[in-house]
Amino acid sequence: MFMRYIYPQPLDSLFIESLHHVDLTYIKKHEGEQDLRPPYAPALERHPYGTNYWNEMFQYLKRTWNKIKIAIILYFLSLLPFVGVFVYPVASAYALIDSLGYFPAITIGVFMYVIPGTKSFTMVFLESLYSSRAMMRELLEPYFGRIHFDAEVRRKWFMEREGILFGFSMGFYPLVRLPLFGMLFYGVAQSATALILVKTTEPPPPPGMEMSYKIDYRYVDPRNKKKE
Repeated sequence: MFMRYIYPQPLDSLFIESLHHVDLTYIKKHEGEQDLRPPYAPALERHPYGTNYWNEMFQYLKRTWNKIKIAIILYFLSLLPFVGVFVYPVASAYALIDSLGYFPAITIGVFMYVIPGTKSFTMVFLESLYSSRAMMRELLEPYFGRIHFDAEVRRKWFMEREGILFGFSMGFYPLVRLPLFGMLFYGVAQSATALILVKTTEPPPPPGMEMSYKIDYRYVDPRNKKKE
């Protein structure tokens, strides 16, 4: 993931080519039909890719440090008498609320507390959860490197798609961690991210109109789309 901030062009080109392929497949599948969505790739390419590499690299290192800091704090809190046994189950439930909802997240937290010997598993699970979210952020960089929303709108964008992005990133994260083949699977994930974007987000507005494009109209639930 760090390579993106050193030489982002290959992954960005892969993402755009994948969008072109998705558009072509969509047009062929619905040939002769009316009211098709506009092509996604040309709409996104109208926005020049531009980012402050040093700032983005600094933010990446900052997020990595925060993740390490949280892991250290949780570990030492888990060593406390009486309350230590609750630390990882509560942290796991809290981390999953946005993705799964309150009841499933709390249920998982209770199981982690009830079942003995789950501390090491929970530590790995939390590390994988936060790392997969960071990976998803990096995979979407070709989109956000062109569509420059402010921090609040960007946060809402991720929250609206929390469940879909969670399932996608958790599926690819173990594959990306594989030795030797990890970079190959990261490339596959980058290509597949184009499809996730098309399925959940309408094509972007013309340059300069990003902030006037209401957040309520940007999310598209794939289950409610008429044309797939």
